[in-house]
Amino acid sequence: MKNNLIYLLIVNVFVVLLLTWIGQQRLADFKSYHIAIAHEATQSAASAITGFIREKKRQVRLFSVDNAELINQFAESPDNESIYIKLKNRISVYFPNYFAFNVVDKTGELVRDDFDGFIGEMCMLDLSKFTIQDKQFSRIHPNEEAYHFDVLAKLAGDKTQDVLLISFHADVMGAILKSAETAGHQLMLIYPDASDLIEVTADGARINWNRDDYRLTPVEKKRILFSNEVADTVWSAIDMHHPALFKNFRNTVIEQSLFILVLFVMISLVMYSLLKKEAVLRRRAEQYKDDFLSTVSHELRTPITSIKGSLGLIKNGIVGDVNAEMHQMLEIASSNCDRLSLLINDLLDIQKIEAGKMEFNVSKQDMVVLVQQSIQDLKAYADQFGVNFKLHSKVDSVCVMVDHTRISQVMANLLSNAVKYGADKDEINVLVELDERCVCVSVSDHGTGIPESFRNRVFSKFSQADGGMTRKVGGTGLGLYIVKKIIEKHNGKVGFESDAGKGTRFYIEIPVC
Repeated sequence: MKNNLIYLLIVNVFVVLLLTWIGQQRLADFKSYHIAIAHEATQSAASAITGFIREKKRQVRLFSVDNAELINQFAESPDNESIYIKLKNRISVYFPNYFAFNVVDKTGELVRDDFDGFIGEMCMLDLSKFTIQDKQFSRIHPNEEAYHFDVLAKLAGDKTQDVLLISFHADVMGAILKSAETAGHQLMLIYPDASDLIEVTADGARINWNRDDYRLTPVEKKRILFSNEVADTVWSAIDMHHPALFKNFRNTVIEQSLFILVLFVMISLVMYSLLKKEAVLRRRAEQYKDDFLSTVSHELRTPITSIKGSLGLIKNGIVGDVNAEMHQMLEIASSNCDRLSLLINDLLDIQKIEAGKMEFNVSKQDMVVLVQQSIQDLKAYADQFGVNFKLHSKVDSVCVMVDHTRISQVMANLLSNAVKYGADKDEINVLVELDERCVCVSVSDHGTGIPESFRNRVFSKFSQADGGMTRKVGGTGLGLYIVKKIIEKHNGKVGFESDAGKGTRFYIEIPVC
């Protein structure tokens, strides 16, 4: 039952590790998915805004060409209200969503005074760079009326000619960002060289976003999934995930994993309860079996002893003459009494071993002498089958701490098995050899060997190979199981080697003193 509990605990630990790994993979896949979305969104937004700015520049250049005469008239007479209104109306028709306009003369000054502050210092700085470098990089210009960006066009090819300036509301780019934005994401344009200043969001110019500082915070920078530069501008399009995007998904994964784990634990507990109940029933059945075997064994031992004694008296002629035919029948009966007595003793030994009640009276013994004595004890049995034992000892004496009776029982089992399963009129080789820590005793026969299919059950209870291997004398199938248990109690080792058609070698190893 303890093993079942350990097994269930190991399985549950494995499930926890598996769910953790699956959860991490799901989070990684979820993040990769949203990074891919951010990549596509920023690329799309950057491309769309670049195209939008270039189109505005083209339109302003085209307007300046189509209306060059009127613009020049305004540049020469900026205080003429009718010319100003006429130019303003044309610009309004051509650019319905413009914010402001002006013309810069050859000296770099506005031809009309400041337009109520709409044309600010940043506009003039961009104008100055444009007149010198003939390049314009769009950026957002703050203004109390509206945040805007400028589009510039020279009125002629000569760099000394006047420049037309038209300003547009920055909010129009917010619509572009909004169309590319995905749920759980924030698309925006930032100005990296100005401490990551936020320029435009999906809500329009940064002024529409309610906050005190429009520079990205360190926490916000960590939330950026992807960034793309916007050509011909100072901006980068960034995609920043909402704070709750990964947190909510992580919580969902944790909740699902916990649900699966709780369900699995409940199933495990039910299984453990059923296994525990089954184990109780199994132990009860085993106890009934052991009680039955113990009762039967003890109850049979006395009458078997009595029967065997009576048969001995009759066979020896104590109660009268016995003819040859009767003597043969008595021998058969006596032999079967011996087999039945052996079975009873084996059953009692198994019961003691499994109950942990087998006693071991350990003392210092000479292993060579023990082996010699065992061979002598089994000689009469071997003679019945024309089998001979041959001892090969590489040492004269070796000291071990063992129970004399139990080791004799082990040797009797190994030697009798060699007689039963060896070849006809076989020579059984018994070898005693010593290494630094153990004495090894091996018993080798020249029989048919142990079938491959049976080798993993050699030391199991009630196990016997089938077929001709039991042709000589039957057995209980308990001997080698008892041998293994006895040797293990002596901190030793038992094993075998078998070669089909050539024989089998059983060996035991016991620590020396």
